[in-house]
Amino acid sequence: MGDLLLGIHGGANATAAIAVDGHLTHCVQEERLTGIKGYMGFPHHAVAACLHAVGADPGDVTEVVYGSRSGPVDHCPRDEWLRRLAAFHRQPALADSEDHLLAAAPGALPQRVTELLRRDGLTGARVTYVDHHTAHGAAAYYGLRTDPDRPYLVLTCDGFGDGACATVSTWTAGHRTEIARTDMRNSIGLLWFWFTHAAGFTPHEDEYKLMGMAPYARPDRARQVADILHTYLRLDPTGLRLHRTTTVSIERAWPDIEQHLRGRRFDDLFAGLQLFTEHLLTRWVRNAVTATGIRDVLAGGGVFMNIKLNQRIAALDCVDTFAAFPSCGDESLPLGAVYHHLAATQGHHSVRPLTDCYLGDDITRDDAQQAVAGTGLHLHEPGRIEDVVAGLLADGQIVARCAGRMEYGARALGNRSILANPADADIPRRLNQLIKQRDFWMPFAPALLRSHQHRYIRNPDGLRSPHMMLGFDTQPDAATDMIAAIHPADLSCRPQIVDDDNATGLAAILRAYHTRTGRAVLLNTSLNLHGHPIARTAADAVTVLLRSDLACLQLGPYLVTKPVSTC
Repeated sequence: MGDLLLGIHGGANATAAIAVDGHLTHCVQEERLTGIKGYMGFPHHAVAACLHAVGADPGDVTEVVYGSRSGPVDHCPRDEWLRRLAAFHRQPALADSEDHLLAAAPGALPQRVTELLRRDGLTGARVTYVDHHTAHGAAAYYGLRTDPDRPYLVLTCDGFGDGACATVSTWTAGHRTEIARTDMRNSIGLLWFWFTHAAGFTPHEDEYKLMGMAPYARPDRARQVADILHTYLRLDPTGLRLHRTTTVSIERAWPDIEQHLRGRRFDDLFAGLQLFTEHLLTRWVRNAVTATGIRDVLAGGGVFMNIKLNQRIAALDCVDTFAAFPSCGDESLPLGAVYHHLAATQGHHSVRPLTDCYLGDDITRDDAQQAVAGTGLHLHEPGRIEDVVAGLLADGQIVARCAGRMEYGARALGNRSILANPADADIPRRLNQLIKQRDFWMPFAPALLRSHQHRYIRNPDGLRSPHMMLGFDTQPDAATDMIAAIHPADLSCRPQIVDDDNATGLAAILRAYHTRTGRAVLLNTSLNLHGHPIARTAADAVTVLLRSDLACLQLGPYLVTKPVSTC
């Protein structure tokens, strides 16, 4: 079995990860096991899943690392959480809680985590707590570095954690030097949080919908909104910290901000917030590069889920290389905590970078057969499943795919995906009608072969984007082949650039599809029912098939179809 190291994070997007003999082996979010999207609480089920994946019992774990030093850890149902948010600005006394969070509530978290671990049978484990932003930075540095001896500039930015919302650090040969830290009362992440809540969406989950609406607005009206936001939040004199102009925190100032924005169109508000974010944080990055002299930039924390911001940073003339850790919200904290601990105990050279995000459950033949048994669905085993899937896609079918190990994080990367022909402009309507029910303005995304990327996107620096963490402008004639997988307003896209020799099976489908159609790109969206997490198991995938109007599902080596099907 080897030496076990369990990484955990409780609270929003609760997650667990496990390393065996210093190698990251399994990672899963609690939402995938509970069926509660964005699960808030302790990752009991995820801990059990990690132990099961490596054949371990709770008593086998002697080391646990936790990706924060403070914060809530008990389950909070969504309705209760939303009720608290609705009351937040009506209760000024709650401002005291901000000082409590800034003080990191010494002792409160360790006591509760110990109790919860004991409940799961981990009675003998020693628990180490890693600072929230150090964990975000460690995920980016150890997970993404290409040369362990090269210095990197590592930036973190999120809502808040351990009293902070952003850091600037240099990492050299495993040594971290923090240059600047912004306290949570100056948080651009919390500004996005309250914009999202005010628009009737769910914070921690729907911020991407604001970014998706932004390109529809008129630029002049977006600039007006951005100008207003700049009067509330800017950079301090060093240029390395965010700084509010109000006495109260940005979070407490939200009612005043909202009042100044009242009467403006929602698309203008979202576009202004996006423009403001790009202006403020690209200046922050430029200042950090100037201050450190390091032009290789890595990023972590939930704000860097914003692909348009990442696109702007990557294009800066002062930046040589840029990458954001895949799914870099708080679900990445256990990974960063694991990396940090391994580097401290075994030496930084021993920490292996993240090769891919396929860290969850695999789909076996038995899994597939048991999931289909008794459902009335048909199970076929073709000789070359990738050729069959590509043929269905070329014929205009929409095909769900649940094969190989599940992806960690927020993005479906081919193993728990729904695939379709992106050249068909009617596909978004069909997908939304069949299953997705996405907001009408939200675009779908493409998966494309690296060897053919030049046909579809502008990527002069050859940036890697295997995890859909970067936005790209498309080529002038790309719409012919991928109209259904680009943004209708600005014709940009969020591609998964797939290596031609990628072993997950998606590359083989793309190659076979290219042979049939001449196109090396597919629409790729997540395999889930509306409002539910991405499917994890074969049984989850079959449930999606049965409860939607989808007709075809690749399930491991099999093709599953409904009794009356056009497949």
